[in-house]
Formats: sequence, structure tokens, C-alpha cells
Amino acid sequence: MKSKVLFAITVSTFLLAGIVFNSCQKEEDDPDPCEGVTCLNGGTCVNGQCDCPEGYSGPDCGNQVTPTKIRITNIKVTKFPATDNGAGWDLTSGSDIYVTMKYSNSTIYEHPTFYQNADPSQDYNFQPNTNLNMNNPTDNYVIILYDYDDFDADDYMGGIQFVPYQDGNDFPDKINLDAGGDVAFELTVTYTW
Repeated sequence: MKSKVLFAITVSTFLLAGIVFNSCQKEEDDPDPCEGVTCLNGGTCVNGQCDCPEGYSGPDCGNQVTPTKIRITNIKVTKFPATDNGAGWDLTSGSDIYVTMKYSNSTIYEHPTFYQNADPSQDYNFQPNTNLNMNNPTDNYVIILYDYDDFDADDYMGGIQFVPYQDGNDFPDKINLDAGGDVAFELTVTYTW
């Protein structure tokens, strides 16, 4: 009786091991649907297809998607002239700087305050207190720096015309604007698609 039970247990164990072995072997033989699939720009392969991060499309995530808008969260003035062609910006003190932005000849932003007696060796940050959106990111925009004057018209210190979005730029969070002139800016931005 012992040998029949032992034989039955041995046969059952052998059959179970064979089933487990066969099912494991079958899974190992199944091809990986992501084998040989390369996803660019941080995309990941899911069931043989690239799942692309925001801002990218295409079978391998290799195409940039043009954003619908770019939001500016900070404007940093990184360069401006110390004098107005050799003369002081103000009669008795340094320049009082503020920034504006234009689109299609209309002012879309003007910072409500200024830095008094700004030092040209320093950087100055202007944080918009409203949503400053560039809703046409492939069009021209102009950013301008002014010297605020109490009694006269504000002095134009310089400006830069630019297109905020360039295909193939990988969506930088900072856009540096320096055309080699008297003024330069750094925009901190976010993107919406």
C-alpha cells in the first residue's frame, strides 16, 4: 500500500513539475512586443507602442508638438546699459527699470512696479502677478526695458524681438534672449499643449 501511495505522489509531482515547466517555457518563448522598439524623448514602450510624454508624438515620440501657449512665470533682466549714450538715465540717480511685452503692436504686459536706482552689474527679476501667456508661440513678440521717469516720458533702454517656440528645442524651462545689444533677458516658462 505504501508503494502505491508513494508511486501516486511521485507521478503527481512529476506531472505538476512538467506542467509548471511547460508553462514557464511557453512564457519564455513568447516574444516581447517591446523588443526592438525605441522610444525617444522619454517615451516608454507599452505593448509594442510608444507612449509619448506631453509635448511629443509620432511612432517613436520623435516629433515635437507645437504648444498652444507658453506661460511666462518670471522675467529676469540680465543686461542693460549703465548710461543713456554717456548721460545718466536720471538727473541725480541711476535708472529705474521695468519691463513690458508686446504682441502685434499691442502691449500685453507692463510690470506695475520698477526697481529704483538699478545697478547694471546686477540681475533683476520681474514676476508677473497675472497669467502672462504667449498664446501664439510661433509668432513674433517684443520685450522692452524702460527707465521710469517721474516727470518726463519713460526712457526706452532697449528691446528684443523674438519667437518663443522653435521646433527641435526640447522645451527649455528658461529662454535666454540676448541679441548682442544693450539689453538681455531670461524668461522662465511653462508649456501647454
